Amino acid sequence: MTTVYFFLAVMFAHGNFADYRDGKELPVTSYKLKYNGEGYLFANPSICTKLLDEFADSASNFTKCSIKHARPIRLCEKCIDHYVKFRESYKNLLQTNLNGTSCETIFISHDRLEVVLNYHDNILAIWNKGNCNDCFNWTKDKPEISNKTYHFYQIFNETMQCIEENINPKENSTKVCENCMQSYIQLNNYYESLSFDRIGLDIICMDVIDSMNATRSIWSKSLNCCKLRKSPEIIFLCCSGIIACLPVLYYIMVKYCGPIKDLPNVLKQSRFKQRILRTVNGIN
Repeated sequence: MTTVYFFLAVMFAHGNFADYRDGKELPVTSYKLKYNGEGYLFANPSICTKLLDEFADSASNFTKCSIKHARPIRLCEKCIDHYVKFRESYKNLLQTNLNGTSCETIFISHDRLEVVLNYHDNILAIWNKGNCNDCFNWTKDKPEISNKTYHFYQIFNETMQCIEENINPKENSTKVCENCMQSYIQLNNYYESLSFDRIGLDIICMDVIDSMNATRSIWSKSLNCCKLRKSPEIIFLCCSGIIACLPVLYYIMVKYCGPIKDLPNVLKQSRFKQRILRTVNGIN
């Protein structure tokens, strides 16, 4: 009897008695699971399925945008709209309830894959790792470019425009360095003022960091403008060395020069005279 039940179960698994009897075995892909939901008996609420589709689309759009703007890094600036939609779609997925059924309980915390939760956390990790929130003001419903970010890119564009206008591949870069020195110094000083550690790894968004790093690379490596500062630096170092040696020279002179060297003997003679005078006064 057990064998018969097992045989019937196999028949249903393949879906068609006639095909099996005729020796035709249905491909596995032709058999579709028609049960959905918690126990695979009822379909998920349509509103939850719609919200899941919106979340999938927003996650896909942000992922595509972040990859396209990976180098040079413009992820924070170019993908902000996709990030806002992604965040809103995930929030809607968590907060929507229908007849006591939460969309969160359907799609999240059900298995070890945690597809929805992991994709959300991964995208959020990329955004936070780039300190992208620092590029914007979030006081309003829609994020806006912060004043410090706007001011940085204003100086950045002026510096790059100066370099483009003065560069000449056929000549040396001395003209570019001289004409654009003030713009570059202004940009570098403003960038350092944005951060507590002067490097920018603490709070500055990654778009700004990458722009500054690229500018420094162009200035020092491509244009070789740092060589113009070598002469003033050498003069400064020489003056610093001379000033540092002055105390040493002073103590050497104090120890070995004539008048100062004879001072102990003078003191001894003075003390000897004082003793003689005391003796004479005592006798008188």
